[in-house]
Amino acid sequence: MAETLHLEVVTPEKAVFSEPVNDVVLPGLLGQMDILPGHLPILSVLGVGEMIVTQEGKTRHFLVEQGYVEVFNDRVTVLTEGCSGVSDIDIERARRDLERYETAMVELEERSKNEMVPEDIFEQHRLALKRERMKIAFAREGKITE
Repeated sequence: MAETLHLEVVTPEKAVFSEPVNDVVLPGLLGQMDILPGHLPILSVLGVGEMIVTQEGKTRHFLVEQGYVEVFNDRVTVLTEGCSGVSDIDIERARRDLERYETAMVELEERSKNEMVPEDIFEQHRLALKRERMKIAFAREGKITE
């Protein structure tokens, strides 16, 4: 069995990461999934959360947005809407975006008292709120602490 996996992380803008790793932990929809060398093939949906990468005993943390992961033959391919390291996060922008989404959510809740608001609109706002809160926590702590 191989001692490493090849991890590739791709966003719509660019390839973010392409290196051998010993272990990768990803935010699945139902919780974290740990991928080690020799893992069975899978294709799964990812949620917003922390990706933890271990390389030669060193651990690195990234914030990934929703997407997909494929594991096949010790290759892990992550297709995600976004992937950020701590230094990539503009905390002031995240705070402004959080405030804007919180205001929008209150407005949606008020609007829903008088008219039908599709559930997917609420879900989009919930996801955006979660993403911005995680960005702020990640930028402060260097990792996700929920």
